[in-house]
Order: sequence, then C-alpha cells, then structure tokens
Amino acid sequence: MMSDGFRLSVMPTHENVRGAVEFWQACERQGLDVIGAADSQNYMREMWVCLTAAALATESVKIMTYATNPVTRHPSVTAGAFVALNELAPGRLMMGIGTGDSALWSMGRKVATIAETRAYVQAVKALCAGEAIEWDGQRFKPAWAYFEPFDLPVYVMCSGPKILRMAAEVADGAVVHMGFAPEDIAYVRGIVDDGRRAVGKDPKTFDLWWNTRVVFDRSYDAAAARTLGWMPRWLTMGSMDGKGIPDAYKEKLKQLNADTHSLAAVYKTKNREQIVVERAKELGLYDWLMARSPRLFGTPDDVAGRMNELGRSLGLKQWILFLIGNDGQNVSGTHAERFTLLEQLTKDVKPKLRA
Repeated sequence: MMSDGFRLSVMPTHENVRGAVEFWQACERQGLDVIGAADSQNYMREMWVCLTAAALATESVKIMTYATNPVTRHPSVTAGAFVALNELAPGRLMMGIGTGDSALWSMGRKVATIAETRAYVQAVKALCAGEAIEWDGQRFKPAWAYFEPFDLPVYVMCSGPKILRMAAEVADGAVVHMGFAPEDIAYVRGIVDDGRRAVGKDPKTFDLWWNTRVVFDRSYDAAAARTLGWMPRWLTMGSMDGKGIPDAYKEKLKQLNADTHSLAAVYKTKNREQIVVERAKELGLYDWLMARSPRLFGTPDDVAGRMNELGRSLGLKQWILFLIGNDGQNVSGTHAERFTLLEQLTKDVKPKLRA
C-alpha cells in the first residue's frame, strides 16, 4: 500500500481556467498532495486568478505557485496575494519561486540574480509574517486590515548548486532538477547540508521535492525512444559550472538547447521530446544524459517499479511530475488525455508505491 513517505504532484498543464479547475478537483479526489498554477503570463492563464479558483474549488490539497519569479511582481504584490489567498485556503499555501523562466525570456527580460531571488524570498516571507522590510531603498510595513500574520512556506526551483545553496539558507524547501544519478543526489544533499548548517538550521527540516517527467507507453523501450525523461535545458541555464558537465560536452549541450527560449519550440512543437532525443544522439550526448535521467518510462508497472527503486536506493519519495502525452509536448495533449494520464498515475502507479 501507499507509504506516507511517497508524495506526488503534477505540473500544471491547463489550457484555460475552467479546465484547470476540473483537473485540480480530480487531483484532489485521487489523492495528490499538491496542485498549482504556473506564472508565465505570455503562455498560461494569470496565476493568481487560477490559484483563487483552485482555492475555492478544493478543500484540503496544498496549493503552490509553480513558479513565480522576482521580476514581474513587486514583493508587496506577491505577499498581498498570498495574504488574500490564505483567507480562502488557510494553511494550504506554498510559494514556489525561481529566478525566472518563460515569464521573462518570452518578453526579452533577463532572469533575476540569485542575490535578487534571495532578497525577494526574504521580503515576501517577512511581509506575510507582518514584519517591515526595506525594498528599493524604502522601508515599509504591511498595513492590511484584519490581517493575521502567518508563516508562508517557500520552495525554490533549483537547477544549479548556487541557487540550491541559497534556498537551503533562506527557504523551507526546494524543487530540484539537477540530475538523478546517485552522485547527483549525493551532491544535492551535500549542498543542502552545508547551507543549512551554515545558518544554524537542521538539514532534516529542509523539504526536498524532485521534478521530472513520466512517460507512459506500452513498454520501457517505447517510452525511452521518445523522451530523455528529464529536462537537459537546465544544464545550460546560467552558469555551467558545478553541474558535473565534462568540458567536451559543454558546447554540444549549448547546441542541444539552442531553441529553449522559444515558446513555439518548447511548448507548441509536436513530438518535441523526441526531437531532443534525436539531437542528443546526433551530438553524442545521449548515453551521458540517460545515465543522469530518472527514467520513469513505460507501463505503470515499469514506472512504479522504478519509483520504488529510487525510493529505496536514493530516498526519492516526493515527486512533482510532468505527465508527457502522446503528442510528445512538454504540455501534455488534450484535456481528456490529461485525465487519462492522471488516472494512470494515481490508480495504476500510486497504489504500488511502497515504503
């Protein structure tokens, strides 16, 4: 039976707010732990509208920003939104935040620095707790009417060692995508341990979630033929240092990821995942990338078996997953297909996960 140690969520893949609400209600009914909305204003529906709808339509599931950024919203705006949302879904909120992805590059803006992201995390947490902050040279304190301060759990989206170290020092947890080989997981945990201890915090209190893809198919080999099972674009985001990349592969990885700042290429291209597989093979990167993939491929039995293996050997039991549809896009197929994929995960995989 399902162990308390395994917790599952899926990344938001909705095309409109009504469809999102139906999907989130299904997620709650079928026992997922977290739902959320993306903050990508040029591609997805407005995040706070979606999260408000989610809060009103559900009762117990956690609600997360998947993920906001420090650039497009002032910290007082984000904090104010969380304060209002907390009145609709008290105790159910999680702020997911990164330096910025499609919300920024889709309009030609640069991502935030790690220092800016750190300051933003601290500012939003402080405002939700009713504390004064200093921002852009101005010091101020929230004055919301009938306001009950609360502790906002913050999770940083991490795809490199520097941002993970920052998260370990100032946040409550992280959603990590830094490779899934044993040496990758040991590296992640070492950074967290060092960061927590440096600020006098217990590493065991830092909540790690793992972010990757699940691809269902008639067999492991059929699924593996159309996806790498994870997102290699993180390897060339920002600095390539500290990511375990052999020097001989760095220029090839830049070629692999050359079009990752195109909404049409990343989110609209049919069989996008398979295209990346073929590129990786042509560039001689395939075997190295697959060695670092979690490889959640194949039938539900294959996926459950692999998740159990990763749980036993590496302690990976909290997953935020992309469910990749038959169209091979990052955002899985039709509205109906998303429900099919959700049922495969919750009814065919989840009951087979063990302690």
